[in-house]
Amino acid sequence: MARLKSARYRAQAQVLSAEERPLYLLELRHALLPQPERFVNDTADLLSNGQNYVATRFLFTPPNDQDKQTPRARLAIGNVGAGVGAFFERTNGGKGASLRVLQVMRSQPDLIEDELVLDVTNVEVDSTTASGQLGYDDVLNKPGTSYTYRPETAPGIF
Repeated sequence: MARLKSARYRAQAQVLSAEERPLYLLELRHALLPQPERFVNDTADLLSNGQNYVATRFLFTPPNDQDKQTPRARLAIGNVGAGVGAFFERTNGGKGASLRVLQVMRSQPDLIEDELVLDVTNVEVDSTTASGQLGYDDVLNKPGTSYTYRPETAPGIF
């Protein structure tokens, strides 16, 4: 469900050369992490709702909305100090990890403009970047049982 945006957010979205732009906040969560890793796509750290978000360069592409396709988002984050990359390598590509994506304005960091919670999949790590897809498992197109009886696999019952 879509959130109502603040007046400041709507005003800045309509201006060609805005004074401030919305910031994406990331919270990487996993059972192996004692607390979520928090990042903001800016040059300075940000304190939002009592949590510190570390300034990091990353590229977040919001989920697409294409027909007959599960919505997918993309994330590419710098592998500074090999911290993020080491986490993904240790967890076999971030298996079981989720990413909470928040959108705020720097002038009102405690007001959450938008929020998404997505699963992390298909992570690739190199020396400079960790990138991957974000979305949900397409459970609606999976079989309901682990084994399906068909004439090719079980001819004796047909």
